[in-house]
Amino acid sequence: MSKSNHTSEITQFLKQLDEEIKPDSKSRQAEKDKYAQINEKRDNPEYDEKKSKLWEGF
Repeated sequence: MSKSNHTSEITQFLKQLDEEIKPDSKSRQAEKDKYAQINEKRDNPEYDEKKSKLWEGF
């Protein structure tokens, strides 16, 4: 069974929308950073959280 090169209308629309919107906007970068951090915590059980000085010694 071979895959066809057909793309749906919604896929084409989303691709066009992605090209029109600033791909490097501050909000997109913030989302990418947030999910990268979430994925790092999930995938690395020994992830050392950044600790606030406020909570040191507790």
